Amino acid sequence: GWPVARAGAAEGGAWGRAGLRRGAWLTWLGGALLLLWAAAGQGAQVLQGPVWERGKHYQLDGEVVPVQEDGIHDPSDPAVQFVLQQPVVAMKDFLRDNRGIIDWVKTLEQGYIQPRETLTGEPGMFPVDFDIIFKNTASMPYVRFPHKPHTEWLTCANCHPAIFLPQKGANPITMSAIIQGKYCGVCHGKVAFPPTRNCGRCHSVPREKPGRR
Repeated sequence: GWPVARAGAAEGGAWGRAGLRRGAWLTWLGGALLLLWAAAGQGAQVLQGPVWERGKHYQLDGEVVPVQEDGIHDPSDPAVQFVLQQPVVAMKDFLRDNRGIIDWVKTLEQGYIQPRETLTGEPGMFPVDFDIIFKNTASMPYVRFPHKPHTEWLTCANCHPAIFLPQKGANPITMSAIIQGKYCGVCHGKVAFPPTRNCGRCHSVPREKPGRR
């Protein structure tokens, strides 16, 4: 009986050691996941809120702030420190609107920037020149969305259908949704002027009749 018992004990010991190893591995994995979760939580706290409220930026305020200190870019990324061109250098001659924010449309129209139409540099863009007027603006002036300045450097697929369904009445656009980064807010407030810093850039069409909020 002893050899069998000894064999059973040896087998049990092997299983026990394997169990300990599995337990240690699971403990390590759990700790790693916990750290990642905590880091993600801290990152979410740092990045919460609209982008344009996270600090001063050259595009919005003319402030000379290094990209690694602007509250948007990850300062631990080597590309942020050593590759990205500083805004004060890249945008120093760009035109600004009446609120002091860089006006990308005028900057493009006057040739300060010349975006490539394709990866190869060959012509391939087909600007679309028609406007859409949004009238569900409460007491504010109507909103004019001009396709031309957008399609001079964006293709239709950049916006349709993922951001906007190309169908009348299919997009329940609100200021709240835009500020939360949806619809126009996918770009505006990140790489284009913030929707709350110059109302007249969008609300540019007089109402047919005075309205109430």
